[in-house]
Amino acid sequence: MNISLIIKKWVRKTYMFLCYLTRPRNAKTVFFASFRGQYSDNPRAISECLHKLAPDVKIVWLVKPQFRKYVPDYVTAVPPTPRLALKAQAQAAVWVLNYTYRKHLGVFKGSNNFYIQTWHGDRGLKTIGYLTGEGSKNDIDGHNMSDCDLFIAASDYGVRKARQGLRYEGEVMVEGMPRNDKLVNISNYGSEADKVRKAIGIDNDVKIVLYAPTFRDEERTLQCAIDINQTLKNLEANGDKWICLIRSHSLTKKISTGSDSSEYLDVSSYPDMADLLLIADLLLTDYSSCAGDFLLTEKPVVLVHFDKDEYLSKARSLWINPEEAGYLVAKNQTELNSILSHLYTYDHKAIANKINQFYGTKELGKSSEAVAARIIQELK
Repeated sequence: MNISLIIKKWVRKTYMFLCYLTRPRNAKTVFFASFRGQYSDNPRAISECLHKLAPDVKIVWLVKPQFRKYVPDYVTAVPPTPRLALKAQAQAAVWVLNYTYRKHLGVFKGSNNFYIQTWHGDRGLKTIGYLTGEGSKNDIDGHNMSDCDLFIAASDYGVRKARQGLRYEGEVMVEGMPRNDKLVNISNYGSEADKVRKAIGIDNDVKIVLYAPTFRDEERTLQCAIDINQTLKNLEANGDKWICLIRSHSLTKKISTGSDSSEYLDVSSYPDMADLLLIADLLLTDYSSCAGDFLLTEKPVVLVHFDKDEYLSKARSLWINPEEAGYLVAKNQTELNSILSHLYTYDHKAIANKINQFYGTKELGKSSEAVAARIIQELK
């Protein structure tokens, strides 16, 4: 029995309880947090839409110092220090998170706190939470959804994973992932895409292949699976100029490439994956839910499963057979080269439609508005 952990939990819970009791009456305050300190993902999309619909609502974000520069002026940014963060969360009427908070570390939720869980990917291939095995680290880390009031999903598949993987039994809103609204309505976001390209430093006449592998539970540095030089060579055989963007998962420290840095840009520090999906022309990933997101653009997606046997033995099991679902899958660089050299012979719209039907996708392009409207309702 860890006495210090028990004491710390009691202190935190008591402190949050007192902050909850002394919060301002009738305060219209919403607490947002994404990946424990980023300004990104589904919470960001909801936050920005909420401000447009109800500018009088106070928006508070948990933000690490390195992401503070991306936060709008109307947001009250709180650093992830226990005293300030726990107080801000306890005193907010509504919580919007994309990760499960750690109940075992003493987080207290009052009866008047309305908790919305957006999760951070609706259609990932890998298992999550309790599906990874009873007694696993994921169980211990707090995949407990008993206090959640509303779960956001975008597919029948996502609802099943929430019910089984997170053992969530409450209300589910199935109108899409808020971060994906721009992908569903991509033709309306040309100016935003130009801004993202400019921020990264990529000309509009250069095509983008985004390589974005998911994390491995016990590895914080990953080796780049693809040969960047061969990948670009096969893509440029059609006469277009391409660049490779590399994006590591938030739980991965870095991706080691061994390639000439002129062949790629590491955009892992860019705050929001949704923006990178907006500007990409091709996505290469492995077991990540970003594959299901990017399908909404009807652009090419290729799953890079070079380490599938090792992944299944050391990391996670897969909840579906990706090839049965309809994905293009490469098991090695040779297969990837073959797919890329014939990339435009595939009907990517038909592929996307097949996979979306497999998932039972319900992306309507108005999820941010639907969640923001629900928040406004709860604040009345």
